[in-house]
Amino acid sequence: MSLPSSKYLVTKDVAALFGVKPNTILEWEKDGKFPRATIVGKPKRWDAKVVDDHCKALRGQSIRLSA
Repeated sequence: MSLPSSKYLVTKDVAALFGVKPNTILEWEKDGKFPRATIVGKPKRWDAKVVDDHCKALRGQSIRLSA
């Protein structure tokens, strides 16, 4: 995955990384399935490192499940 160069990502950027709609990211966050936004406002912003770490954790789970 290649993250944008900015330290913070808005909802639509995070959604594009996961291949989902922005509302899906907001629902995942609300349900505790995605890290909480670092900066809450309009738009919400996520620290790019937190998003990258979450992606790595998901990949790790996927590898363990398929092994």
